[in-house]
Amino acid sequence: MDRIQRLRKDYRSLPHGYYHLCTDGWQGGKLFHTIGQFAFCIAGIALLTLKYGVQIYAFEVMPNHIHIVLSATGKQCLTCFYFLCKRINKKLKEAGLPCLPDDYWFKLVPIEDKESMRSLLIYLARNQYEKGVCTPCGHMWGTGYLLYNQLAQFLVGIKVKDLPVRVVERLIGSRTPLPPEWEIHPVLGVLPKNFVNIGKVQGLFPSVKDFMTCLVKDYESIVRIADSLGETIQWSEEEVKDIVNQLCNQLFPQKEIYTLTADEKCRIAVQADSRYHLPPKLLSRVLKLSEHVICQTLRSKDYGLRRK
Repeated sequence: MDRIQRLRKDYRSLPHGYYHLCTDGWQGGKLFHTIGQFAFCIAGIALLTLKYGVQIYAFEVMPNHIHIVLSATGKQCLTCFYFLCKRINKKLKEAGLPCLPDDYWFKLVPIEDKESMRSLLIYLARNQYEKGVCTPCGHMWGTGYLLYNQLAQFLVGIKVKDLPVRVVERLIGSRTPLPPEWEIHPVLGVLPKNFVNIGKVQGLFPSVKDFMTCLVKDYESIVRIADSLGETIQWSEEEVKDIVNQLCNQLFPQKEIYTLTADEKCRIAVQADSRYHLPPKLLSRVLKLSEHVICQTLRSKDYGLRRK
């Protein structure tokens, strides 16, 4: 039994619950090349709720992978994955582009509690921000912009009931009837507000300030989720400064960064690498130590804690 067969068997046995479905990052190509392909994918995610009875709470559609937070059984999640892959391949083939590899797969991670759900939603809201594409919650092919955004209510489309049936079927690539009150935007396609349970998501954050604080400060949760998915975080220099200052307060509460000895800065560098995987180049700028010294420190056995 190969890896995928084993995982398929494991996923199929999972009970109904909350899950993070994350498809593989396709290193050799892209799932989506055009606005139309992105919109077609979101229509597919909308169809999951109608065809397979799953609940969607958040998603982010990236050029080479997809994140979806949903409630379903493991068997339903498998069906959803294969359905989306079939639709993606259809569009890639129509465009004369390479289809998905035969071993293209996904991770299905159970969400154990409310705190895990909160952390995951923050991670998704930051996803394109990490790539330097847009502000947090500013991604047009996700659901982050629905949270605490007064402008989201004015993003509207034409109601399904006001469109010819054949036009709707062509737009979504399916004969599955959509609810008549759902709206289809001329660029974005089926709007997420139609099928995403955003009320439950917003209920996890007591206030907009709580949400925004988590969005910019919950570094440890972000790192933990990225590690579990095999993804890399692109830290900004300001974020590195904030993390280094936090570590300074924890390790040397009576001191400021500029008063630390070289040895103390090295100890902070080791913690920053182990806990947050901060790049030596940025650590060098913030700690005012040479990158060479930091790299030597991270390789040294003299500072105890090492990244595993």
